[in-house]
Amino acid sequence: MIRKITTALILGSAVALTGCISVLPENVPATVYRLSTPEPSGMVRQEAVIVNVQRPLTPRALSGSEIALSQNRGELVFADGAEWITPVPRLIQDLIVESMDAFEPSLIASRPEDGVRAEFELATEVRTFEANYLSGPEAAPTVIVRLRARLIRSSDRRLVAVDAVGAQARASTNTLGDIVAAYDAAAQEAMANVAQWTAEQVAEFDDPEHDH
Repeated sequence: MIRKITTALILGSAVALTGCISVLPENVPATVYRLSTPEPSGMVRQEAVIVNVQRPLTPRALSGSEIALSQNRGELVFADGAEWITPVPRLIQDLIVESMDAFEPSLIASRPEDGVRAEFELATEVRTFEANYLSGPEAAPTVIVRLRARLIRSSDRRLVAVDAVGAQARASTNTLGDIVAAYDAAAQEAMANVAQWTAEQVAEFDDPEHDH
């Protein structure tokens, strides 16, 4: 069952989080967090391939802007008084687009709302996007990001490749600031991996020696 409870109960120790994760009344605005953005490289080849990056499919519990925490029993709860700047699906879509722009000059990333004719479509499903208390409720959690990625040729809807891509990062302490920093590190690595995987699959598919 998914339920939102105070962080003091989530983590089992309010003392460990003093000054960082607060139990806030309902009428107090949440602190908003964003993921850092990789710098665009500015290096785009003329023959770059356009990839339409779809909004990821996401489990209902992760489709909002809450910051998810997972306990040892697999129970998913959320940090009180804190949220992402935008819902998780848009957060991940934006970071994939930004990672392609920054790290893969052979690709040009677009979104469906851009109305651009793309040669390929990247569809993803979010499997995990949470801080997991693998070592107990008082230890620093490990943020785990996992996606299933599918690359599809737009012209005939042919499935080109499918794979599981992800990353993880452990928070340096059991405080919200460090947990968000671990989210940032894991998400940056995971989406860079998605961008690299996409570029590799496009290059292999376009290789004249590749069996189409």
